[in-house]
Amino acid sequence: MSTHNMDFSEPEEATQLKDELSTFIEDEIEPLEEEHARFLGPDAERHIFDDSFEQVPEYLELKETIRKRAAEAGFWGMNMPEEVGGRGIDTLTDAIIAEFLENRPPGLHTYAVRGAGGGPTPILLACDERQRDRYLDPLMAGEKTTCFALTEPNHGSDPNLLETTAETDGDEWVINGRKSWISNGPYADFAMVFARTSGQPGRIDGISCFLVDADTPGFEVGDIHRPMGHAWVAPSELELDDCRVGEDALLGEEGKGFYQAMDWIGNARLGVAAGCVGSAQFLIEKAVDYAEERETFGEPLIDRQGISFPLAEVAADIERTRQLYRYAAWKADTGRDARKETAMAKLSAANLENDAADVSMQVHGGKGYSRREPIEERYRSSRGKRLTEGTDEMQKRTIVRELRD
Repeated sequence: MSTHNMDFSEPEEATQLKDELSTFIEDEIEPLEEEHARFLGPDAERHIFDDSFEQVPEYLELKETIRKRAAEAGFWGMNMPEEVGGRGIDTLTDAIIAEFLENRPPGLHTYAVRGAGGGPTPILLACDERQRDRYLDPLMAGEKTTCFALTEPNHGSDPNLLETTAETDGDEWVINGRKSWISNGPYADFAMVFARTSGQPGRIDGISCFLVDADTPGFEVGDIHRPMGHAWVAPSELELDDCRVGEDALLGEEGKGFYQAMDWIGNARLGVAAGCVGSAQFLIEKAVDYAEERETFGEPLIDRQGISFPLAEVAADIERTRQLYRYAAWKADTGRDARKETAMAKLSAANLENDAADVSMQVHGGKGYSRREPIEERYRSSRGKRLTEGTDEMQKRTIVRELRD
């Protein structure tokens, strides 16, 4: 049997990009981290947020500085096509970069590529010329940020049962509804708001996407959520109360918003999966280093099977899950249906990071439980990965549906 067409090597573009990003982080981001050290470390949240849990102006300016530098260097919106100022990298390279960025100590580098939910998204390729000038170009330049306003309080991420509505009134659309857990919601310059424009609840047709400026009357940021981990993604409620936008606010074709949303979610799920693999790798490497150094009762921890075997199990899971997300990305890049593999990768990787954080904390003992070590923060944040971009249960539902087809 010939296997000459099986190639497990990393794309050259991904390897090169990782080198470029390493240099960029070292030259541009690390000096900013030193200058603003209080925004990192055990007391970071105390400095990042004010009493109402809004990010302080200085932190918002710091994020903008990083965005603009990343845009100039060609890292911001890399997965966007070259004709809009991106690099046109493929799904596999994009996912490998997500893994690379999470396999590092906590830092501000996460704002250099994806920007915690506020960066460019392929959905906006449906922009017409005027929308491109107003929204996509400034977004690509790092001058504006956006948010993906799909999730609702009563139905989570199930777009079939969307309650937000948009009705025509002359040459305007009037939007009413409430969104929940919207990343970057409080700080977005505009929102991509999904609303039902026709059809019955429970049907996927009839959902449309609107570009809504944050200063539009009737558009308000509601409660800012206080998540257990990853508070920097700044999730909030958004309230739309007789929010009027022009006909030109409609993005792409009316009634096709569900498909736009699903494209975004599929891509986002792969990014989360790859990031979880990178984070798990970071956690296990830290645990191995510590277990080699730390001696108890006259021998290093690593020599005890009770410590070393769980590390071996997580290491095997990391390698398995890495191959799974890369296979899903390869399928997507070659035009194959990757829904099942993407759901499997997201499900596996989110649980993997949870396991890695737990094992790493156990190996570190009390030291790992301290806020002075990055493990405690990863432990909290990893739990959210099993909820974001579709819960474990949603991934399983997708897998079973694909198995039955």
